[in-house]
Amino acid sequence: MGVAAAARAADKEVVAVCGRLVLPPEVLGRAGIRRAYALTDLEPDVSACIADAGPLLERTAERIARDFLS
Repeated sequence: MGVAAAARAADKEVVAVCGRLVLPPEVLGRAGIRRAYALTDLEPDVSACIADAGPLLERTAERIARDFLS
């Protein structure tokens, strides 16, 4: 949330990447986070997320690029 606050003060948008997302969109929006991507959206098993974080982060980066470049 601190990064989002600093970005908001600098008039910059924030995209968050996390392991598991439990905050609703309205809370994220109030914090200044435009969009959040959870690794558990791709792999629901948290243990598997931890074990395969690298490939999941690459897939998440591809999703972010598609979402913001299209």
